[in-house]
Amino acid sequence: MIDPLAVGTTLPRNADMASIQAGAQIASLKELADKGDAAAQFDLGARYADGRGFDRDAVAARLWFEKAAAQGQPQAEYRLGVIFEKGVGVPRDVRMARDYYQKAANQGHVRAMHNLAVIEAEGVEGKPDYAAAAQWFRRAAEYGVRDSQFNLAILYARGMGVAQNMAQSYVWFNAAASQGDSDAARKRDEVAARLGADELATAKKQAGAFRARAVDPAVNESPVAAGRPQAPTRT
Repeated sequence: MIDPLAVGTTLPRNADMASIQAGAQIASLKELADKGDAAAQFDLGARYADGRGFDRDAVAARLWFEKAAAQGQPQAEYRLGVIFEKGVGVPRDVRMARDYYQKAANQGHVRAMHNLAVIEAEGVEGKPDYAAAAQWFRRAAEYGVRDSQFNLAILYARGMGVAQNMAQSYVWFNAAASQGDSDAARKRDEVAARLGADELATAKKQAGAFRARAVDPAVNESPVAAGRPQAPTRT
């Protein structure tokens, strides 16, 4: 038996203990992921994508995200949408990106809603679908996504994908402006100048009554793997 107080022996330093704990956590996470835990699969994908605990590996990240997405994990679906939209470690494929964004958006992932709307507005193979874009911008706007609020206001002002409605344009520019978007504030004022007194009063009332819907954290925040070990604390 080794005497811990003997000359020449040292106890692990804090940094060494942290490395040991991190290694054990990753090993446990990998075990959970191999057993099919979708949250653990997502976590591994995110670690490979972000270079946390591993060297960055776009291929490994995508493979783990795909495993989680196959089980309907919305954050993994969203991340795959980003991967295919930007061509990270794969050939850029807007159709695949749209499909993954739509799966996540259908579950209530608000950033996926916005990104899906952008793809629809830009068009797949040069064919914009402004009606679909307006639908998804509106859903994301209702959850408080500022860029979606701005873009929806533009569509209402121009009558693209929706009937032209300057009062609704005012409402959504105001929503974006209330989050600090100075361009939205300027355009809101430009729209206001084009509205009659009664229309403006109604638009201001609607704008003042707007409250963003609550986002579902189970869909929009990173999941926690079942049984993931917690870092030990001092007692």
